[in-house]
Amino acid sequence: MSTPVSSENIIPAGNDKVPQNYWVVNLICLWFSQILVLAGFAALVPFIPLFITQELGITVKSEVGRAVALFSFFGSMAYAIFCPIWGKLSDRFGVKPMLLRGTFLTCFIFIPMGYVKNMAGWLSNWFPWVTAVGLLIALRFLSAACAGTSAASQVMIVRTVPDDKQGFALGSLTTSYWGGVVLGNVAGGLIIDKYGFLASFWLCGILYFIAGIAILFTRDNPVRAKAAPHRIKQHGIQNILPSFTNAVWIMMGLFLLMGTVRSLEAPYIALKIEELAGKEKAAYWTGIVSAFVGIASVISGVVSGWLSDRYSPKKILIPALTVSALALIVQGFAGSLITFAAGRSLLYIAAGGFHPVLQKVLSLVTPKRKRGVVFGFSSCMNSSGVMLAALLGGYIYMCTTINGVFYVTAAAQLLSLPVLMSLLNIAMRRPRFHRRRRS
Repeated sequence: MSTPVSSENIIPAGNDKVPQNYWVVNLICLWFSQILVLAGFAALVPFIPLFITQELGITVKSEVGRAVALFSFFGSMAYAIFCPIWGKLSDRFGVKPMLLRGTFLTCFIFIPMGYVKNMAGWLSNWFPWVTAVGLLIALRFLSAACAGTSAASQVMIVRTVPDDKQGFALGSLTTSYWGGVVLGNVAGGLIIDKYGFLASFWLCGILYFIAGIAILFTRDNPVRAKAAPHRIKQHGIQNILPSFTNAVWIMMGLFLLMGTVRSLEAPYIALKIEELAGKEKAAYWTGIVSAFVGIASVISGVVSGWLSDRYSPKKILIPALTVSALALIVQGFAGSLITFAAGRSLLYIAAGGFHPVLQKVLSLVTPKRKRGVVFGFSSCMNSSGVMLAALLGGYIYMCTTINGVFYVTAAAQLLSLPVLMSLLNIAMRRPRFHRRRRS
């Protein structure tokens, strides 16, 4: 029996390879597509809490906390569930169909989000239990289920770009991510401030649609599965969980932990800015502050990458976690936008390198032949942490205040520090891989 198609047992499909220099066209198209996708996303999603309070009329604190938490939770859950599925389908049918799905389908899901109030009023004639917030959350789940274009773009780069050009190509693609976030934050804040929330939903959909058109000009390098004489038979939980080493599973736990403690306060940034700047200018200043955070993330990514090649993870993560916790406390105490923006930027300068450092350790404890599936699973664990953070953050907000969310997040990061250090030490002492037993 042959093994299923996966990222570990695929080979190029021979004569179907793209022309030698077409990777340049692919890179240009993918870069343009991703900057539009990230700009569309950043022009809309950070402002959803304001949309819930100002447009949907949800003003009771407990209901606002519940709505924001569920919106974030179901978005992360859909991503965690469907990202591995799309990855396996891209191995079988190619990356380009997955990119087209992720751009065009999502385009036609984001736009109706702006009309959930009207849709709920119409549907309630037949289904009295339908609410505008419920529709918004359901559409968010669908949009996240169809997403995954960033990971798919990286896979296409790896498949089509020559080995000696991949560092340049992947680095160039990364600039589109943060560039799109900064551009989208500013554009979303300005457009909502001048034209209202509905315009931001249309902007998001249009940008995704144009991004899909750019994907049409790319060419994939298809893959096919290697033939295998037999498959190792597994029983019980081994049929569900991947066969990772203990060190890799420890790292997966750390991705789950950091995804949780780093995301508790994130859905409530717009509400904090609304408290500081007032209802009328909340969207405008949310965009500006978020843009500064994006720039801080770029700086952090470059600096943390340079440091991770020269110092041990412990020497980077201990000061980074400490400074990020202090930055969160500053944000909680902030009585002005300037103070809050400074604290928010400091947070991402300090904490923006967490993920790259953990990824480097994960790479060190993983054999090359398994890095594709291992890194894909780590994204799911991180998304699962964001899911958990959405529920916990909503509960904290409802039980305390908006400032309390920042204080609890700071405490959670400091308390996670000894756990993080202990598990990192254990993981890095483990062997890189082990033999799988035959049953």
